[in-house]
Amino acid sequence: TFLNYLRCHDDIGWGLDYATLSDWGMEEVPHKRYLNEYFQGHAEGSTSRGELYNADPVTGDARFCATTASMCGIEAAGFEGDAAAMDVAIRKDVMLHAYLLAQSGLPIIYSGDEVAQVNDYAYKDDPEKADDSRYIHRGRFDWSLVDRVDEKGSVQQRIFDALGELEAIRRREDVFDADAEVGIVDYSDPSILWIRRSAGGRTLNAVFNFCDAEKTVWMPACAEYTNLLTGETMGFETFQLPAWGFVWYLA
Repeated sequence: TFLNYLRCHDDIGWGLDYATLSDWGMEEVPHKRYLNEYFQGHAEGSTSRGELYNADPVTGDARFCATTASMCGIEAAGFEGDAAAMDVAIRKDVMLHAYLLAQSGLPIIYSGDEVAQVNDYAYKDDPEKADDSRYIHRGRFDWSLVDRVDEKGSVQQRIFDALGELEAIRRREDVFDADAEVGIVDYSDPSILWIRRSAGGRTLNAVFNFCDAEKTVWMPACAEYTNLLTGETMGFETFQLPAWGFVWYLA
């Protein structure tokens, strides 16, 4: 059984299959260096915020620490008071959780992610913790964020309600069962990730847009699809997938 999570209490290491990725021209050291720069918010266009752990200046290897909300840009958008950037950050956060919940195994949501808690830099003021950047996402739970869950339109309400809806769908639908047949659709656009899960004569098409531009997605021929998020059932050949958006279509 897999335990799946977007971030953890410890740190994130880039344990990728570079033997395979090299076939696509991806080299381990520069790629890891880019990931570390991006998620710290140092790369052009990045809205992520976080810190490295156990960085090796010789190899360029390091591990990374941050909350999911901060990695998705919620911290940066809140600091800058940028409502448009916040909308994008929330879409990223919810989309990534939808991807997490579409995987086989047990989904793990770490404390604070359900209310978009951001990085806690107070650890730097504690001499016993200051040298360990993992405390950036080990701060005390911010109970004031819970009070905002019932505040319509707040970041906390939007994240909490979205995750609750996704979890309810996952519990209800057989296509999320551990015994479901799971595969990846080889789609022509590399920014589109398409997961297909089949069980009980039904098939889920979980489609994710890892891009900051809207995409047109072509669907296989089918009489009709049901959008598990809206309950709407209709037939179509294409649909528009917003930047950092996703759909769960059941056929």
